[in-house]
Amino acid sequence: MSDMKVTLDGLLAKTPDLLKPVVAKYGPGLVAMTAQEFCDWLDMMLSGDADAAWRALLAKMPNAALLDAWTTKAAEWDVANERNAARVALQKEAMLFTLKLLLGVALAGLGF
Repeated sequence: MSDMKVTLDGLLAKTPDLLKPVVAKYGPGLVAMTAQEFCDWLDMMLSGDADAAWRALLAKMPNAALLDAWTTKAAEWDVANERNAARVALQKEAMLFTLKLLLGVALAGLGF
């Protein structure tokens, strides 16, 4: 890869108007990456490893507090996801019990 240096102004100049606010916000992290870091970041995004990609981008941002905030929020999301998964499992179990009960009543009503 070449050692071409990308600037934020250069990146914004080539960005469609619709995406300029996003690039203005996160562009400093992108232009701080080496070409290999950018390729690795893009690979993470395309392969669905969004958490690692965001961490890599935020680590390059001038405001180091962003990565700390992301880490804190991600931990909260993980806890909430575990809680929700447990609730969904309980709901499925209750629904299955109800369906089995209704099947039993229906079969008993039919004489089976």
